[in-house]
Amino acid sequence: MEAINTPAFELNYNGRNITRDIAPYALSLTYTDNLSGEADGLDIELEDTDGRWLNSWYPEKGAELSYRFGYLQQALISAGRFDIDELELSGPPSVVRIRALAAGAQKALRTRKGKDYEATTLADIAGQIAKSNNMTLVGKIEPLQIDRATQYKEGDLAFLHRIARQYGYAFKVTENSTRLVFWKSADLHQQKPVRTFSPKDLSGWSFTDKVSDVPAGVEVSHHNAKSKKLVVYGVKDGETAVVGASTSGKSSSADTVKITRRAPTAASAEAQAKAALDQRLIERTTGNINLIGDPALAAGVTIELAGFGQLSGIYTISKAVHSINRGEGYTTTLEIKRGAASSKGTKGAKTKGLAVYGMKDGKVEVVDHSAAKAKKHG
Repeated sequence: MEAINTPAFELNYNGRNITRDIAPYALSLTYTDNLSGEADGLDIELEDTDGRWLNSWYPEKGAELSYRFGYLQQALISAGRFDIDELELSGPPSVVRIRALAAGAQKALRTRKGKDYEATTLADIAGQIAKSNNMTLVGKIEPLQIDRATQYKEGDLAFLHRIARQYGYAFKVTENSTRLVFWKSADLHQQKPVRTFSPKDLSGWSFTDKVSDVPAGVEVSHHNAKSKKLVVYGVKDGETAVVGASTSGKSSSADTVKITRRAPTAASAEAQAKAALDQRLIERTTGNINLIGDPALAAGVTIELAGFGQLSGIYTISKAVHSINRGEGYTTTLEIKRGAASSKGTKGAKTKGLAVYGMKDGKVEVVDHSAAKAKKHG
């Protein structure tokens, strides 16, 4: 007879273990693990038939919670630390709902501000924001040059998310706003899947597969100081190459997205073009799946779906919701996105050598022959 796993959790309030105190009143505990762009959240729903949560047990806003979850007889998974951000009390029946955020309300991360960053890099911007918010920056960021970046009355999180996404990076704030963790978005989709699922393994699923609005390519312009020409870098079918040069940066492809930003270097232009196309390809096929609780399914890891026909492939988890419910037990709900390399009709990440084009006698020709030779013999 197969053993039945029993859901388990541990909750600490300002460093004190209160698991046994609240267990009899717990209706549900839900941990939301977001990949990027939003803070992780912890939602706790408690019954309050005797009114103690309205009086002596009334939660203190801003108090710190730490939460672990999983199954008995197994090591519990840490969800990290959270600040209580919101309380909701309702009745009858009397119920208390506690909302806590990983990037707490006490921090200045969401305070809108204006600031200019000149002649810098993404790593420098991330480092400055981490330092000003007393966080440790974790992760490797390529030294891509940025001429100018302006924070337009945005919170630090919103601004950094916009700039990081532009260059193909993502991040999240963890450990109660003490760590700023960065990674390259494309790297996530190259990971080995932690689980493989077929339809019979899931209690529910749904997918959206866009058949339009997905461009064949993306172009970003870079002004070459030597040739004094505007070089247009493009990414198409997973390959990067120069697609033309002019003083206007016009493109000839109707199914190519033109990014209006200028890039200070060729590397910056290439990074932005790749990031823009990858983002659009990743958004092409998205899904939601429901299954029995599995603590190993975290935002940022990949899973493989088999037996789904054209929808089979490798998917990255963009959001994982782990809920322990008095009536339903432990369940996991995932929001997933298919990696660019798994999307139908796309090729693997293959980069061509970059040549620089210029105008000669009214015609577009290669003006950087060393780059052309590298491309030919590479």
